[in-house]
Amino acid sequence: MDNMLPGSNALFNVPQLSEDGSNWITYKERALTALGARGLMRYTDSRAVKPIPFMLNSVGDTVKPDGKATMQPEIEELDKKIDTYHQKNSLVKQQIFSMITDQLLLRVQKLDEASKIWAERFAPSTKARASLYKLTCDVD
Repeated sequence: MDNMLPGSNALFNVPQLSEDGSNWITYKERALTALGARGLMRYTDSRAVKPIPFMLNSVGDTVKPDGKATMQPEIEELDKKIDTYHQKNSLVKQQIFSMITDQLLLRVQKLDEASKIWAERFAPSTKARASLYKLTCDVD
């Protein structure tokens, strides 16, 4: 694994998940360790909550969900939270994309949340992948 500073946006070097899933167990550990080292685990398990932007009223003023007017500092604070969420979500997606084959990337690229990508392609299939690999090895 590459060394990097915690504030860096560089990715960890994690070997790709093989097409047949034969390296699933070590891949999963390396992937989760890389994401955990960056403090991004909540973006894989749906604990990261996407901030909801303020709404516009009928005259185009920014308002809170209860309809009350917003102040400029509140708007800027929420904008920063939204930007941070998107930046971290994108960082997790890019880390995942760098660790999978192009064929698998094409299957998950339209999912907007990193946690959806992880859940769709990785989380539920741990036992299935290990079992499939064992069956493949037993047949050979």
